[in-house]
Amino acid sequence: MKISFKKATAFFFASFVTFGADAQDVLKYVNPNIGTAHSRWFFFTPAAVPGGMAKLAPSTNGHYGNASGWEAVGYDVRQNTIEGFVHFHEWQVGGVSFMPTTGPLKLNPGELDKPGSGYRSAFSRNSEVAQPGYYKVLLDDYQITAELTATQRVGFHRYTFPKSDQARIILDIGQTQGESGAVTGSAVHMIDDTHFEGHVITYPTSMGLTPNMAGCPGHCLNRKRSTVS
Repeated sequence: MKISFKKATAFFFASFVTFGADAQDVLKYVNPNIGTAHSRWFFFTPAAVPGGMAKLAPSTNGHYGNASGWEAVGYDVRQNTIEGFVHFHEWQVGGVSFMPTTGPLKLNPGELDKPGSGYRSAFSRNSEVAQPGYYKVLLDDYQITAELTATQRVGFHRYTFPKSDQARIILDIGQTQGESGAVTGSAVHMIDDTHFEGHVITYPTSMGLTPNMAGCPGHCLNRKRSTVS
């Protein structure tokens, strides 16, 4: 009986290990780009974990908003410029858009059909990595590498800048993002030379919500560490 018990235990342990390996291997078959042509705001969220609060992704046309409720907005695989990286991609929740840039300051994201009209940047699919829990891309206009990932409750951005005396991260706290409503309140406060905190509150737009209903808040807290290549 003792020998049988040991064999059964060994078999159970081996099965458990094999199952764990298989669970990791299937991630290579996930393609986050599926469904991102004419897509909704919440379809493309590679830098996220299942059920997580922070769902990070690039935005190609998020500031265009969703006036009628069904416009394609957010990340479109057919578009080749990025206007920012946003923490939240949920119904009516957009949050704060981050965009690293170099060179002369521009304060508007610009238009898809007008290259150079704002701070948005071209990028190549050859430099883009999108997989479960991680996103990476090179912003061609600025030669900045952007990386995104997340835990259950926190999103992480890492931007690697080239050497420049005009480098910055733009926080867009006034534009509608994705399918969220109009911005009704927003602020960013510098804590010290390298840290800031802020929030954006948007108005609910549908599902029978009334003016007395609360908006959808999004908050950010930065802990900055510079990396220069």
